[in-house]
Amino acid sequence: MIIMYVKNKFRLDMIRLIFCCSLMRARTMVAQDPATDDEADPSEAKERMRLVYLDPVEVGHIHTMELEPGRFYQVKTAAVKPPIFLIPDFLTSEECDQLKSLAESKGFEASKTVLRKSVDSKVDSTTDDYFNNDTFNQYDADNNKHLDMEETRRALNKLEGVSNLTETVFQLFFDSVVDLNSNRIMSSLEFRRIPLIMTKVDEWLKDHGSNDELTPEEIKKLERGPKRISKQVWLKRRDYDPSDALLKRLLKLTGLHSDIIKTSEKMQVVRYSPGGHYHAHHDSMKLNDTVPCAHTKHLYPPDPNSHLVASRICRYATILYYLADTEEGGETAFPVADNETYFPGTWGKNSTIDLKDLTHHCKDANLYLKPRKGMAVMWYNHYIDEETGWLGALNRFSLHGGCEVIKGEKWIANNWITVDNNYDMQMKFHYHRLYEPKANTTSQDDREPTPATTTNTQEHVSEQTTGKHPEQSGDDPYHHIKHSGQNNQDDASERTSQDNSEHLGRIIQDEPGQQLDATNKDRPGQPSDQEDEGQPMDVVELAVSDGQESVTSGDLEGIHEYHEEL
Repeated sequence: MIIMYVKNKFRLDMIRLIFCCSLMRARTMVAQDPATDDEADPSEAKERMRLVYLDPVEVGHIHTMELEPGRFYQVKTAAVKPPIFLIPDFLTSEECDQLKSLAESKGFEASKTVLRKSVDSKVDSTTDDYFNNDTFNQYDADNNKHLDMEETRRALNKLEGVSNLTETVFQLFFDSVVDLNSNRIMSSLEFRRIPLIMTKVDEWLKDHGSNDELTPEEIKKLERGPKRISKQVWLKRRDYDPSDALLKRLLKLTGLHSDIIKTSEKMQVVRYSPGGHYHAHHDSMKLNDTVPCAHTKHLYPPDPNSHLVASRICRYATILYYLADTEEGGETAFPVADNETYFPGTWGKNSTIDLKDLTHHCKDANLYLKPRKGMAVMWYNHYIDEETGWLGALNRFSLHGGCEVIKGEKWIANNWITVDNNYDMQMKFHYHRLYEPKANTTSQDDREPTPATTTNTQEHVSEQTTGKHPEQSGDDPYHHIKHSGQNNQDDASERTSQDNSEHLGRIIQDEPGQQLDATNKDRPGQPSDQEDEGQPMDVVELAVSDGQESVTSGDLEGIHEYHEEL
């Protein structure tokens, strides 16, 4: 008996020893930065920030995560390509109602696709002999402060080529080029804006002036109708989240460095009435090193023609919140989620079904989600570059949109996580927003809260998390910015990346795939998405834009007011 007891005890001790060694090795592997190899500069590797993402595992998989002390959330995988997660009751009913109330108090406006405040002011400061308020009022026959399609045509007949357009082709011109907010009427601002987009107007008219035939894709655009019909308002974080409760929840959910979350866009609240929709689009754009990201563009050397320079939207992830139930319609649709491949040629121009048209083909999408008050939907718009640990290629499977509301209203809010694929520019952006000394800064409200130093929670990171986490060393990723010829007396070096410990919330329990409370289809057998890599993606032009296809990702106001907030 004694011998058997000793043998069993020895075996248990050995098992414990092996388990402890394995656990220590696993933690080391999770925390290790791949840049710390023999050829890399260790000091540089320690400072480098990295992106992370939550592993979807499989459709229906559930992560039970502690996103607040003692409060656990179920994070359910709705799709793998792209990773899409549903988080029921992410917002409380009270939080939803408060966001709606705050949005209403701020005042809604028609959702625009391109124009921002700085361009508004550019329009106001531009004088033109023809495109001015006097001319606008001359053609506003019924004095209702806008021009309908017929009034607009009479006003624009002055432009060479307009008089030759058929009614159908002019309607496409109106929708694609001059109608800023997709409401099929022209405001005074849109009319006075035309001189700023004259290059695009001339090119469009040259391409279509002598051709009455529309391409199949152009016909589909007409059939879809306005790309977006909704009203929106933008909220600053200090207004909607004064206690940082939502910020802390997002830090745990995403596992991202707090500086990334804090410097991302303002919250957008959107309200859809019956007939409201937003046809399928991407929230971000294809990487292009020759075109700056919209949110960091202002950090480049001053350019008097900056309003005419192209930029692109750079959004790593989207977190969408439903602020109310919708009586009928209003689903969030992902037309090609979990498709075998992404190749628009097979489901776009040559298909009998226009999957971007969410007015007529909502239920043809691979995945569509019914709005449920308090639920959050998170998805990733980009891959992570395996070599750099930073923003990688656009995940084209993230194509999505809002189906038409049939009955009742649809209320949503969006938090976009904005990241420049140019790592140095993103670090410069963080430093500018959070740590750069401000000459007239007298209130905490005038800049984002200083990051707080917290304890290391790396041990709570599950191996379900893919990608590398921010370093825990406390080294300053902005060192090269502060000491590149700047004479800064601020103590920012003590306040930068020391709060990197806000990682993914502790995953308490993982459950295997279960039946989703969503509709998910499969659309197999299409060519490889690699074949589509050569197709160019439209570039955002802040003033020179058609307001329809070149800005497929929503209003840019939240991006372009970053530096204006301060």
